[in-house]
Amino acid sequence: MEAKGHNGTLGFNGSTVVIKRSGLLAKMSNGSGEKRIPVKHITAVQWKEPGAMVNGFISFTIPGGTEKQGGFGSQTKNAARDENSIIITKKQSAEFQEIRDAIEAAIS
Repeated sequence: MEAKGHNGTLGFNGSTVVIKRSGLLAKMSNGSGEKRIPVKHITAVQWKEPGAMVNGFISFTIPGGTEKQGGFGSQTKNAARDENSIIITKKQSAEFQEIRDAIEAAIS
């Protein structure tokens, strides 16, 4: 399974989550490359539903991670700088929900 988001691509093969970043936006935020996270190391999946006017995100919590807690209005901005997050638009939401559900099932 794979879905392309605003600032990266999310892949899942049943045992590993893969976050790929390329292009100018990646270089400006998190850097280009690929991050592989074994599903057994994921302790939480955070989901912010995108709306018609605002982007959402999917984010993964792992032991030793340094994700920033966001207050009202800054969650998506913080997720854009988090190497374990991908920003998504309303149009991309259904594909990402499918992958999110598969990852959560694998964690359980």
